[in-house]
Parts: sequence; structure tokens; C-alpha cells
Amino acid sequence: MTDPGQPPDDIQPLPDGAVPPLACGADVDELLEQAAHGRGGQLTGHQRGCPHCQAALREFSRVWEPVRDLAAEQVSLPAAVRTAVFRQLRKLTADAWYTLELADGGAIRIAARVVARIARDAARQVLGARVVFGRSTRPRIAGRAEAATLGHRHPNEAVGVMGRTAVVDLAVAAEYGQELDAVGRGVQERAIAALRDKAGLKDVAVNVIIDDVIT
Repeated sequence: MTDPGQPPDDIQPLPDGAVPPLACGADVDELLEQAAHGRGGQLTGHQRGCPHCQAALREFSRVWEPVRDLAAEQVSLPAAVRTAVFRQLRKLTADAWYTLELADGGAIRIAARVVARIARDAARQVLGARVVFGRSTRPRIAGRAEAATLGHRHPNEAVGVMGRTAVVDLAVAAEYGQELDAVGRGVQERAIAALRDKAGLKDVAVNVIIDDVIT
């Protein structure tokens, strides 16, 4: 039996062989442990600038929720629940470049680059957003995005996906004279709505950086 609010004491690495790290190099088992202990929102310096880690932590926290609920009720974790949770986590981590929705007829996956494209196209419809890039142009964050995607065939996509969760970084050049905070909020709202509507995502975060203004 587990104390209320605490995850099971025997959190083990994902079974059935080695799990590849995320695109940024982060260890999946460490992220799972962080989420299982309720620390998914306590981001490290790397995680604050990494959409891959943010997406994984948000999705792992969602998947682990039934385990936390049972722990809060001081109920022993049934083996069937543990098996189901780890089976889902295994499927989620099979390919970190695609979303995953398990439907009755099979699995539906959407490439991360498509998620980024949807977000960019939606953001460009916002009044005052003149140019939208699928990554930050700030050297530190841009460097991380480039390093994380070096071996991928679309290296400029600053997007992390896991299951039905996505975290997207957008850099915007806004029209001079516009209220920049309003432009940023508009970009977030439009991109989030488009990803939920067109890609069927449940949990979406869009980080907006206004890097320039255009006259």
C-alpha cells in the first residue's frame, strides 16, 4: 500500500528493452520518474528551453494520473493497471517524432513537422504577426533545437510531441505599432485551437517569442 499522494515505491524503468532517449538526449526513465513523483511542472534549466522534455513530462503526468489516484486512496496498485500504464508508455516512447492516438481501428500518428506546420500557418493568420518561424532565433534555445534535431530530416522544427501532447516554440516578427502582448496571445490562442481541431491533440502549449518588429 502506498501513502496518499505518493507514487508506488517500486517505479521501474520501462520494460521490454532499452528505451531510446528523446531527440534532445534526455533519458526517458528519468522523465517518467519525475512525472510519477508529481514534479512534472518543476522544470530544470534544460527542460525550460526544451519542447521535447516539456511534451514528455506533460504526457507522462497525464498517463500516470490513474496510478496517483489509487495511491491517494491508499489502494494497492492492481497488476492490471500497472501493466496497462507501462504498455501505454512503451507505445508513447516508440517514436518521439510522431503523436499517437490509439483508435478502435488502429494507431494514428502525425509527424512532428506537420504539427509545427499547422501551428505556423495558424499563427500567420493573427493580425500583427508578419513573419512566423517554427523555432526561436535566440541563440541558446535555437542551438538546443538544432542539436536535438540534427539527425532528423526536418532540422528546423522546434516542436516536441508525445502521445496527444505537443509543445511548440514559435518566433514571431510583429508589425510595428501593434500591441505585442496581444499579438503573442493571439498567436498562442490561434495555434492551440488549430492543433486541437486539426490534429486532435488534447494538451497543447505554444511558447511565443517576439524577436523582431517590421515597419
